[in-house]
Amino acid sequence: MTQIELSNAHLRVRVDVDHGAEITCLAGADGVNWLSEPSWQSPLPASRSQSYGNQALDWLSEYRGGWQELFPNAGAACEVLGVPLPFHGEVSRARWQCEEGEEGRLLRLATGARLPLVLEREMRLDAERPVLYLVERVRSEAAFPVPFIWAHHPAFGMPLAAPGARIDLPAARVMVDGGLDGPAVDLQPGSEHRWPLATGRHGEAIDLSIVPGPPVQRLCYLADLAEGWFALRNLQAQAGIALAWDVEIFPHLWFWQEIGGGAGFPWYGRGDFVALEPASQWPSHGLAAADAAGHAHVLQPGEIKEARLTCVLFAAGNAAVVHAGLDGTVTTSN
Repeated sequence: MTQIELSNAHLRVRVDVDHGAEITCLAGADGVNWLSEPSWQSPLPASRSQSYGNQALDWLSEYRGGWQELFPNAGAACEVLGVPLPFHGEVSRARWQCEEGEEGRLLRLATGARLPLVLEREMRLDAERPVLYLVERVRSEAAFPVPFIWAHHPAFGMPLAAPGARIDLPAARVMVDGGLDGPAVDLQPGSEHRWPLATGRHGEAIDLSIVPGPPVQRLCYLADLAEGWFALRNLQAQAGIALAWDVEIFPHLWFWQEIGGGAGFPWYGRGDFVALEPASQWPSHGLAAADAAGHAHVLQPGEIKEARLTCVLFAAGNAAVVHAGLDGTVTTSN
């Protein structure tokens, strides 16, 4: 794997260009990586052995936390324009082209997709702050409209995934995935709630803004976000991370928690992370279904779609975050 590092005095970012341009590290001046980075040696990745015979299992066999980009598909494998698209999109496991610049503070990456689309990403560190800016573009190489799904898939580990950590984000509808179930799933599959309060499957009150103790599994979709941002805070460690994005491109947020992990593949009871994923649509039924429902992005010939995301580390306290901006600012309630 080829890891390229961007750094300034306040932030270190590591990118694996041979494995989906996955961001594997977001570390502050103290060296702590806020992304989930489990050191599991199992399950055996499909790329090092044989396929598990299932697109989702193959992708999950490779999963070791971090921050992936899902494009031009997210969720279930499907077929579009006569082309098979894998679970969570082929670019999340592709080898990207890359170019470094500005003394380790700028990285430009690009990859083609199976569909006639090209995804470009520019990553730049702020010179004076622990802020990472992403500017991305999708362009078409086709003479006809091409649909796609687009999402980012960051998963945060300890201490941000510790029980009692706080999640701040704008008000939204919360739809619980109808397909995930098991002993650790505490929300009724297919139920609907209003952030941050939910009712558990046994009638108990649940505050989704507080990271629970183990074992808990949750997969939800937050829709109708008025603004594109979230913040995750550990009050005891005084550590926080915020992500802001263009809500017109990513109007939804996939909300995934493995606290203590499920007993099945690939977690085997080991997962401890909170994933908050800006996405262009929901649920995770794949591009073919999203396009049929009119929920996919569609790129016209010659059109370019651009998206911006900004990630910032900050010193967190008891005050809730009420806004995070694309300029890297974080505003609290006092």
